[in-house]
Amino acid sequence: MFKISSYLTRAGFIGKQSTEQPEADKAGKVSKAEKTSQSEKVGKADNAKRADKADKAERMSKAQRCSPTLSSFVHAAARGVSRSTADNYRTAVRSFVRFNGGRDIPLSALNADTVRAYERWLQDRGVCPNTSSCYMRSLRAIHNKAASKRLVKDRKPFKGVFTGNSPTVKRGITAGELRRLKSLSPAGGGAEDGETGRKRAAVEAAALDFFLFSFYAMGMPFADLADLRRPQVRDGVLTYRRRKTGRQVRVTLEPCMLDILDKYATRESDYLFPILYKVKGGEKDRTKGGETDKGKDGGKGRTTGGTKLGNPAEVSYSSALNRYNRALKTLAREAGIAVNLTSYVARHSWASIAYEGNVDLPVISKALGHTDTKTTLIYIGEINDTRPASANRKLLEEVFPS
Repeated sequence: MFKISSYLTRAGFIGKQSTEQPEADKAGKVSKAEKTSQSEKVGKADNAKRADKADKAERMSKAQRCSPTLSSFVHAAARGVSRSTADNYRTAVRSFVRFNGGRDIPLSALNADTVRAYERWLQDRGVCPNTSSCYMRSLRAIHNKAASKRLVKDRKPFKGVFTGNSPTVKRGITAGELRRLKSLSPAGGGAEDGETGRKRAAVEAAALDFFLFSFYAMGMPFADLADLRRPQVRDGVLTYRRRKTGRQVRVTLEPCMLDILDKYATRESDYLFPILYKVKGGEKDRTKGGETDKGKDGGKGRTTGGTKLGNPAEVSYSSALNRYNRALKTLAREAGIAVNLTSYVARHSWASIAYEGNVDLPVISKALGHTDTKTTLIYIGEINDTRPASANRKLLEEVFPS
């Protein structure tokens, strides 16, 4: 039997369902519209971000294109500074370019991350902290000069990197080791023969002469030795002014010093030593102090003291110093010297031997070209002095005789 109640119930449900459906459809359309609106807003925001990023990249790229590079600006930065400072600038830039894969870099692209990566790169290659610090100071000086000219913005890229000096023990060699060095007959490394071996032997022989002369001349620094000229010798006295302090030093020329000076005497140049120049096209390359092949003129260069010479050519101080220090390391191995033999060891050796020989402090100070004895005291304090240990041993033996 058909029940009206069941019909009404179903009809009511259907009616209710039919009224709810349009509302649901309407809500769905609103939700979809809202999602579309939100999506459009997000899309516009993303597009704005991308446009802003591209704009910044374009401005940065334009700034970098307008910014001078490290290599190009180093010449301007080096104006008005000393030769050694200019050499430091160029050496630091060459090192940074090697770190950057051989590519130059705009100064505006020099940021803190790049500088710290360069510092780690130096550490990984075993570069000592003081050398790394010297590179950083040089690069910072170049950057600051560019910033002062408003060529780049100063974003302090060197903040936090090490630019100080680590204390190092200044070591000399003993009198016995000096005698072993003097008795050497450089053979060009021993393994080579022919022209290469002869050239290397000549480089080492010249380095040995320069080192001994530096010691003979009361520890003359290599920078001053390289710059000596003939007019500085008069009446048996060599007078020079220290590049570092400007203090004048007078050296009486002893026979051992005259022997070395005579060995390198030439009218081709005012320089006493062939360190900052070399002769092209002659039988002798004066930076090497030995025989080389004849030049294009067939050995018809001008003759001075029996030596045929070509035209002198300049050599940078940094190149000469590097070649000198490399040769000294070879000489140290040949002489069985454990100390890291460098250009300054001759100076430290003279100071330490004079100090141990009870030479008065003011005399040592004057010989070294120091402006006052306080500097000399600091200098001597850094020398590996064995006298306190010897004094202590003597005291203990007297107090507690065996």
